Amino acid sequence: MGYVLRSLFAMLPVLSMVAPAAANEANILANTQWELESIVEGRTAWEPSDRNEVTLVFQADGKANGKAPCNYYFTSYRVEGNTLSMSSAGSTRMFCAGVMERESQYLRALEQADSFQLTGDELRIEYGNGRGTLIFERED
Repeated sequence: MGYVLRSLFAMLPVLSMVAPAAANEANILANTQWELESIVEGRTAWEPSDRNEVTLVFQADGKANGKAPCNYYFTSYRVEGNTLSMSSAGSTRMFCAGVMERESQYLRALEQADSFQLTGDELRIEYGNGRGTLIFERED
């Protein structure tokens, strides 16, 4: 029994080095960049104009950032399988007439993210327990 315990304790440092690598491999969103194509809620859809480009970048360290219709924002995220959760976003504080309501809608949607589906160059994030979908296209 003592040999088994010593063997297990000897392996702990090795296992602790392997576990973070395995967790990063499971995060298929890490190091990807996206541009919002539309926000869909029920029968209503909003598509940003070229003037109001909306982006989302997932970093490998669990942080995400991008540009909302007006402000730059930052948040943290967690991926488990196809489940996605994001923290409340912080942002710059500029005012842009005509898009602030959409910006609030977008940031709230990110905070309410439930799950995601990645198909080729398209990312769909479901939010609000199925209330809506953010549809992104991969950026090069």
